[in-house]
Amino acid sequence: MDPEAAGQDEQKYTTSNPVVRRLIGRLLGRVTAEIGSTPGRLADIGTGEGLALARVVPEGVVPIGVEYRRAKVALAAVAVPGLAASVGDIGTLPFPDRSIDTVVCQEVLEHLPNVDRAVAELARITRGRCILTVPHEPFFRGGNFVRGKNLARWGNDVEHLQQFTPRRLRAVLEPHFESVEVTRVTPWLLAVAKPRR
Repeated sequence: MDPEAAGQDEQKYTTSNPVVRRLIGRLLGRVTAEIGSTPGRLADIGTGEGLALARVVPEGVVPIGVEYRRAKVALAAVAVPGLAASVGDIGTLPFPDRSIDTVVCQEVLEHLPNVDRAVAELARITRGRCILTVPHEPFFRGGNFVRGKNLARWGNDVEHLQQFTPRRLRAVLEPHFESVEVTRVTPWLLAVAKPRR
């Protein structure tokens, strides 16, 4: 499948597979808890079609979204009422330093050829905390393989350029943030990072 194609996120977040639905629900529940009810200025980086953001944004909060694929930005604006979404690149985010209270970045880093540049930008714009999720390897690939997905690639999604363990995720985040907590929400990792003062 073309990773640029609108509709790809919908397949994931509306799957009929009960196990996948439960796992996604658990992950998004943890992200929701980390965001809390009063996140301040909230930016979602790598918004995609907005389907994950729609499930985690607190009621009454109008988030900002950044996504590099124009077709997905249009869908995100429908999925999240009031969303101020724009086309942009995670390597050059359109925000001043320390201007976002809560930065959310769900399942983006694994798609990037240059993770360090992206994490530096996330740290630059974060005033309060940055909440990130990535697939936890090798468990994510293993889950794909068991359900018959991406068998020729041993379960690895073709667009996943990076692989993360808890240690690797900490190693990527710690040079840019003052504190980093990584939690396993199998088959994902959830990190909460706070900027240097």
